Amino acid sequence: MEQILLKAEKRNDKGKSIARKLRKEGRIPAILYGRDVDPLPITVSAREWELLSRHVKRNAILNMELMAGEKAESRSVMVKEIQREFVRDKVLHIDFLQVSMERLIEVEISIHLIGELTGTAKDGLVEQHLRSIRVECLPTQIPEKIEIDISELGMGDSVHVGQISIPGVKMVEGADVAIVTIAHSGGGEKVAAVGEEAEKVE
Repeated sequence: MEQILLKAEKRNDKGKSIARKLRKEGRIPAILYGRDVDPLPITVSAREWELLSRHVKRNAILNMELMAGEKAESRSVMVKEIQREFVRDKVLHIDFLQVSMERLIEVEISIHLIGELTGTAKDGLVEQHLRSIRVECLPTQIPEKIEIDISELGMGDSVHVGQISIPGVKMVEGADVAIVTIAHSGGGEKVAAVGEEAEKVE
């Protein structure tokens, strides 16, 4: 697994005025927390974060080098939440979660549909009920995404959570929850609508 290095510094002062001062100095105020970890106020370089965030994928594990005085500590962390300015989308604050590489964690994984409908389902309507799903696994086994091939599905067919199997990964969602369904598209209504539009054009 790729190790992404992020440098951070411990901060002792809190408050809105301190946060504004840090941002003017090119730093982003942040917080580090986790299981058996007391919340720790920290800062990261705004410039470094801007460059790094372009390559950091969702649920990536970061190797945080945390400076506390002259002492450096290494922490494995994930990004849990990013607060942004409404207008300029500027990063205002980041929440980091410290994780253990030997302890199971719950994360949200995006679901991507691949393939195209064929046969009797070709004119069907793809109804995707879940765009993401919560899973439980070790940090080293977090899937980048979950792909579901719909090319073999027929009209009325569905794919449920219980049909997804990934080694080392447990689905937290109920097994009977539908992820995607192929429904009738109501083609007759669409044809009528197209005909009406053609008459208006003429």
